[in-house]
Amino acid sequence: MGKTYDNYDYEEAYQKQINTMEEWELERLMQDRKVDCLYRTTTIKSRNEKSGTEMVESMVYPSFKDKADMPKTAKKRETKPSQKNLNDKNARRYLIRLVNINFGKGDIWATFGWDDGHMPQDIEAAKKDIKNFIARINYRRRKAGKENIKYIYILAYGGEKTRPHFHIIMTGDGVDRDELEELWKNCERKNTRRIKPDDDFLITGIATYISQNPHGTKRWCPSKNLQKPDAPTRSYGKFSRPKINSMVRDYEKLKEQMEKAYPGYTFLDAEVMHNDKVAAFYIYARMIKKRGKGKEKPKK
Repeated sequence: MGKTYDNYDYEEAYQKQINTMEEWELERLMQDRKVDCLYRTTTIKSRNEKSGTEMVESMVYPSFKDKADMPKTAKKRETKPSQKNLNDKNARRYLIRLVNINFGKGDIWATFGWDDGHMPQDIEAAKKDIKNFIARINYRRRKAGKENIKYIYILAYGGEKTRPHFHIIMTGDGVDRDELEELWKNCERKNTRRIKPDDDFLITGIATYISQNPHGTKRWCPSKNLQKPDAPTRSYGKFSRPKINSMVRDYEKLKEQMEKAYPGYTFLDAEVMHNDKVAAFYIYARMIKKRGKGKEKPKK
């Protein structure tokens, strides 16, 4: 196969949605191939031990035979997720993985803020209030013989139209919602809910909602006792270039080939992006496997 080059940020390099193209434009893009490449696949698995459910993210992207053909991007293929930048798609996806691995049915997600009489002077003061709040929760749990909570909080601070507030996803076992609300002293209006996961996407919807950044700055902070996602695995053998060309033309073919490449997983959705400078494609797909619900063997 020889050496290939793919140490670039494919999220940055491929940003044009293929579903905005006319069929003739897609055909011309494929015929006007400007570079020689293989397709490499990065697979990331996120397993929730509580439910026995595992989500898979499959990222298929070009690996170039000539280094000069590799797209020039600001970042490399994988960078450490930033807790300070939820504008970054990779950071948001990492946050969603952490949420799906560590939380599920019966856990809590909540929103707390500050009223005028308790407004923090700056972002550090806001973070100190949250830290003290979590410390009070854990103090009560230790007195009851329980472990510290797992949590991820996302602080929204700054922006003319946004009052400081934070969202928190946390352990729900042994936590009374009324007591939890009583422990936050900085505002009267508090919102706490028990998590009810979606059958397919788990709590991706909640994680996506709280990571959106319409105004101001959002920073996220995880507890140290969270389970981390598995390390990514990579392969050149899952999808050939002709197979990719057929998949990007036909969404049903994409679904079929993804389920074939990941036996036992059920296809959920996918994005197909392109970069017309290199006439190549990037596929981001999600699949799920539920406990005891692998693919059934066909009846004879």
